[in-house]
Amino acid sequence: MEKDLILTCDTGTTGCKCTIFTPKGEALCSVRRDYSTQYPHPNWAEQDPEVILRAMYDGIRELLKQVSATRIACIGLSGTMDGCIPVDAAGKALYPNIIHSDGRSEKQVEEILRHISFEEFYKMTGNRPDTHYTLPKILWLKENKPEVYRRARWYLNIKDYLYGSLTGRWGYTDYSDASLTSALDINKRAWADALLQELDVDPATMPTLLKGHDVRGKITREVYRQTGLITGTPVAIGGGDGACATRGAGVAQAGSAYTNMGSSAWVCQLSDHPLLDPKARIFNWVDMNGEDYHVCGTVQCSGSAFDWGIRTLLGGGDQWSDVSLVENLARQVGPGAEGVLFLPTLMGWRTPYWDANTKGCLMGFSLYHGQRHIARALYEGVAFALNSCLEVMVECGAPAHSMMLIGGGARSGLWPDMLASIYGVTIQVHRNPDEATSLGAAIAAGVGVGLFSDYTDAASMVTTRSTHPVNPQWQAVYRQVYPIYADIYERLRPLNDRIAALDFNA
Repeated sequence: MEKDLILTCDTGTTGCKCTIFTPKGEALCSVRRDYSTQYPHPNWAEQDPEVILRAMYDGIRELLKQVSATRIACIGLSGTMDGCIPVDAAGKALYPNIIHSDGRSEKQVEEILRHISFEEFYKMTGNRPDTHYTLPKILWLKENKPEVYRRARWYLNIKDYLYGSLTGRWGYTDYSDASLTSALDINKRAWADALLQELDVDPATMPTLLKGHDVRGKITREVYRQTGLITGTPVAIGGGDGACATRGAGVAQAGSAYTNMGSSAWVCQLSDHPLLDPKARIFNWVDMNGEDYHVCGTVQCSGSAFDWGIRTLLGGGDQWSDVSLVENLARQVGPGAEGVLFLPTLMGWRTPYWDANTKGCLMGFSLYHGQRHIARALYEGVAFALNSCLEVMVECGAPAHSMMLIGGGARSGLWPDMLASIYGVTIQVHRNPDEATSLGAAIAAGVGVGLFSDYTDAASMVTTRSTHPVNPQWQAVYRQVYPIYADIYERLRPLNDRIAALDFNA
């Protein structure tokens, strides 16, 4: 039987999605297994790698009830970035995965900045010194869990942990996940050994770098017994979810961009070089191919802020369980929501301000305004926040020439029209917007086993559901409203800082 299918495992924040793709990028079948995040202390966020591994195995077993394992040509992997899993030489996890949203390592970020300036760190890594990344989490383990730190052979991200479990090859990662450890020199595409040594971290504990389409890993006999996958099936190490989403969105050349709308959201484009903003508002990582670069700006709280607004500002309840009803309500008002503005900064503001003290804000309303205005403002607030990311790229000389929309927000009929008129760029909506990340993992695996000649070839199979041009009338209104939105941050910052300083336990 011909080996003509690609199986992918995409481990997100809330669950693992296992999908089988054809070489034309069609998803034959997909299953999802959810898992939880633990929050043992304020600002902490951890997950058990073994729970995620079992979820993946369970998903694979379910898929192989529908498709013969003999047809699987290769396995592709994707997972959340910025994590930290210390493992021993046998691949045993010594501590939970300290995931991307964990912010316990503020003290360690300060330690890093005692050894290297903010500017030099950003220039070398393409990223700001920040608690979300892996390096300060390693330093936290060093200070607070010395026994774990002593025993750790490697520090891995979740997809690297799954790769080791599937293949028995431990201590490997790809260039994209390596980039967002903030311990990679993205200019040299090599670990920043001098910085690691300065911080008294052994560079040998950082995993070996591979291209995402590297398929030297093979399914082991033990994994065959666990899942039914054929022993010897190639496994591509794949990439971080952001890198896979880019490729799954069909982005294949410099100036091509996409917007991903989920609980958080981001705007990302490919570049042939790092795009280093003098104000460090955007960040960079190396592509899975080890050659290109991703330039990204992120909105920490988008879909989750939108959902909060429905629950809290619109009263929640069963009447809003169908989001299309909220959208229809928002369509009853024209662009600009007759002056009502919403800042979706319910978890602080990343691009462009990187300010954890920023709070959400609804303003401009009066006794005249009603739920329809709030609904419209919820949509526009998220869209304006995304535009503030794209605006920085344009300012740095990297305008987007095309824009694909993926993620849960792409199912909306209103957001694509709104984003086109705010961005000033025609929006293409991905045919399968919820599958883009998994499709990117499939592309890397397919390149590895020769189903695609390269990433550009594979991008040609990505198709669109709809096209949304700029509406000149909407654009004219948004050109008046957006500058007001963009001015809110600086006006409110002193007040937000004072709120953050309040002690309600006194």
